[in-house]
Amino acid sequence: MKKISLVISSYRGNEDLVLSCIASLEQQMLIPDEVFLVVDTPEEREAFSALLSSIRKITLHILSSGKKGLAPARNCGVDASSGEIIAFIDDDATADPRWLSEIEMGFSSHPDVVVVGGPVYPVFEGRRIDEKWNWIIGCTSRHPPTTRPVGCNMAIAREVFGRTGGFDEGLGRIQNTLSIGEETEVFLRIREMMPGSRIICNPKATVFHRVPHHRTTLRYMMKRAYQEGIGKAVVGRTHDLGMEKTFLRYYLTHPDRHTIPVLFATGIGFLRGRLTGQRG
Repeated sequence: MKKISLVISSYRGNEDLVLSCIASLEQQMLIPDEVFLVVDTPEEREAFSALLSSIRKITLHILSSGKKGLAPARNCGVDASSGEIIAFIDDDATADPRWLSEIEMGFSSHPDVVVVGGPVYPVFEGRRIDEKWNWIIGCTSRHPPTTRPVGCNMAIAREVFGRTGGFDEGLGRIQNTLSIGEETEVFLRIREMMPGSRIICNPKATVFHRVPHHRTTLRYMMKRAYQEGIGKAVVGRTHDLGMEKTFLRYYLTHPDRHTIPVLFATGIGFLRGRLTGQRG
């Protein structure tokens, strides 16, 4: 069985979320060989080290990346880890007890598999939104079907980083700044630089993602869609966005009250990204 490292990124203010996330990792049927919690600053590392000093069921390392943002934190975790498989989960997510065992089964299913993901189900703390907008809240959907893993439920073979490089630190979320695209860019890079490799989704590798009330407001949805447009414009300069075009056709043929404002915000962000080259 391959060694599994696990990377979580967080920052001060999310301590309660981290405790819940780690509690779910302690209940895994397949315990990760090592877990890295990556925060931005040395001060945050000291605070989290004190908070998590009693953790015993998993081998936990707390690091500071020295930078702000999700992509630098993930790269820091990759560099520090030693596993042949590197799994990623967000601090505001919890994993089903079979999550890592199902991830491992995905890699064992075929020698060409280099990425495994699975469903990310929302846990709404306020009102719900239609499933087709789940990408806005970092979750997967069945209609339209999510066909690539999402960031809070993905595992990547170490060889990918050696052959294609790490996460693009010009993309990705920085605390409350919602710019995105770093994992999508990695998947597109794999497709182009590692032909024949497989990126798969195991429907049994399940993660649950907390969705606070403010993330289901129209204001948040439009802000997130705007940043999505910018990210896709940047990624689209060097990669084909065929899947995104498929999603666009779905929204245009399955409209609801959010369709026009969300697609408008996405389009404005995409135009800004194309014209200015800005990433957020």
